[in-house]
Amino acid sequence: MGNAERVQRAGEFKNIGNEKFKSGNLMEARDYYREAIVYVEDLVDARRKERNELLMPLYSNLAQVYLRLEEHTSAEDVCTKALTIADLPKNAVPSALKAKAHFRRAVARRNLGESEEAREDLQAVLRLQPDHAEVLKELAVVKSQLAEKHKQQKAAWGGFLQKECGHSDRQERQRQALERRKERLRKAEERQQMEGAFEKLSKGKMLYAAREKEMEPVRKKEEEKKQTLELEQQLLNIIDESNGKPKTEKFEEFMKQKEARAMEQSSELDQKKKVLDKVKKEEQWAEDDQWRQERLNHRQQIQSRPSPAARQMWEAKQVDRWCQQRLREMLVPATVQLEDDSLQKLATKELFEVPEAPVLRALITDVLKLEGDASVIQLNANKKPLHYFDYFLKMDWEVHICSLHESSYRPAEELITEAAHDHEQKAPKSVAKNMVVGGTVKIREFSSEEIPGDGLSWPLEVKEKRRVRTGEGLPKLIAMSETLREKLFQEVKEILGRWIKEYQDYWGCGQDPGC
Repeated sequence: MGNAERVQRAGEFKNIGNEKFKSGNLMEARDYYREAIVYVEDLVDARRKERNELLMPLYSNLAQVYLRLEEHTSAEDVCTKALTIADLPKNAVPSALKAKAHFRRAVARRNLGESEEAREDLQAVLRLQPDHAEVLKELAVVKSQLAEKHKQQKAAWGGFLQKECGHSDRQERQRQALERRKERLRKAEERQQMEGAFEKLSKGKMLYAAREKEMEPVRKKEEEKKQTLELEQQLLNIIDESNGKPKTEKFEEFMKQKEARAMEQSSELDQKKKVLDKVKKEEQWAEDDQWRQERLNHRQQIQSRPSPAARQMWEAKQVDRWCQQRLREMLVPATVQLEDDSLQKLATKELFEVPEAPVLRALITDVLKLEGDASVIQLNANKKPLHYFDYFLKMDWEVHICSLHESSYRPAEELITEAAHDHEQKAPKSVAKNMVVGGTVKIREFSSEEIPGDGLSWPLEVKEKRRVRTGEGLPKLIAMSETLREKLFQEVKEILGRWIKEYQDYWGCGQDPGC
């Protein structure tokens, strides 16, 4: 149900509740007020004005009903809710509504014997509406109640061992008898009201008849949906039995399996999207490689001329393209590996296609993000140029098991071919075969303004996102993989240092006629 419809429905229930209250039908009035509150109590903050304009009178009216029914604790609670709204200046609640909430809470508290708190509420009303006759009258009752309490306390302490003690006991018994009479009277009135309400219901429309009628098509649709799911369960059971799999007897179990399959399909779609993104990236990389070769050929032609042409400024875009292309070329696939005799025992055949004499290898499989800019500023032909770069760099890494001479990096075409030959046509879960762990690594500020003193201590943010299932021998294998991963990141830092030097040498325009 939309927010506007909820506001409309709450308004309708409020009006019905008002009619029921005027006619003396307090029980039904209470139900309609409660239902109206449910519709708007959790409305979004964007509709705060409409919500508060409905809730304040609804809380106030419901409190009045509770007071009439002598349900004083409930009356105090709803008044407190109303004042919670009113006490926030941004809600701009009129002082009259705030005063009414304080007054009705005071009446509820007086009946609960909370005279001090009732007096505080009444004083709050007088600050908002001075000289209010009904409030002054109620305050006089509360003060009298407080005076009586004080007198009783004084009498209890002063004549504790005298005949006043017996008088107090007699008063207490009288008070308890009066309370019992009030309770019997309240129950009798409530029973009479309930009998009247049931008589009206038996002769007229049900209280929620309209709601029941509205829910009929919803229930029908839910029943049809369940029947469709049960049919789907039967069909899948037939398919599973033909494949030698156990069938699911219980509908709840089938729904859990359906949810698990949906999650797996979502993950599979994400993996296929990654492979398609990889195809686009590799096409772009091929274009960048071709551009770089053309650039190199152009520089060689200029350098072969007997007298260099006049120096021209290059575009920053060309500098940025060269920087990104060369950085990606140096990083993918950066590799480190570990040869260890224990790998043959640690890698189980249930999880991996273990080659003979396996090695553990870590590599950068992709540059997921390379965002930023680079430029060279030549202020004077006789001075060194200023080399500027500022990038956000995010890479994908994996650690896997392979043979010593096996290639680790698989291009998109090979991944698509493997998916095509898979009987379920699922995309490979990793670029490298037999992955143990994988994840991402970021450098948020790879910048010429932030180069570390040693040229290597770039701050890396590492996340591990993929891991093989746990099993015997795997904890040690994963620990070895994480150690190797750290060596890979050290290699990445060294690559970045080499890239900076190559960038400065390649675009050293003071001595390079190709610039």
